[in-house]
Amino acid sequence: MDRPQTPPARALPRSVDLAIRSAWSLVAWMAVGVVLMGIFDDDMVGAWADQHEGAGAAFAQGGRLGLERAGFAPPSFVPVGATMVVVGAMLLWVLATFLRLGYRWGQLGLCALMAGCAYASIALGFVLSAPPVFVAVAVVSLLVEGVTIAFLWHPDTRAHVRGPWVGGPGSRTGPDVTETTGAPTTRPT
Repeated sequence: MDRPQTPPARALPRSVDLAIRSAWSLVAWMAVGVVLMGIFDDDMVGAWADQHEGAGAAFAQGGRLGLERAGFAPPSFVPVGATMVVVGAMLLWVLATFLRLGYRWGQLGLCALMAGCAYASIALGFVLSAPPVFVAVAVVSLLVEGVTIAFLWHPDTRAHVRGPWVGGPGSRTGPDVTETTGAPTTRPT
């Protein structure tokens, strides 16, 4: 018996591949940030304490234990950061899969993810008075986020998500709109 033939896979544009690779490199930089949070835990808690009335003095006198004795609950940054890395990687995996398949919402979802990461990079690197090493990680992260967004909006990527199946360039016929009867209509050539 003859098996139905599957259409040949379209070649993935280089801009799509580079967008996905740069997004994965951002996840790696996020993991570096979490490791640094573990290494500089006291510095991170000290930066937090400096922004809360009375906590800075308690931290200066006795560190984390001094905060606890003074009635403050010092935050734990590493579990939150590790969760952020795992969730970011899972979102990236799903959105990259759909971007590879040519779905526009994969592209838009990755853009939204990069915008959220840029917000976090700015907040953690420049607003919260974190140790200087976090400023460097934030700068690199912002560069990676910018490169990823540039590749996501590259003309080849836009052509990939538009594709011939929605009446994009190169399509002569194709389902564009389904009428109320359910029969597909085609664009005039």
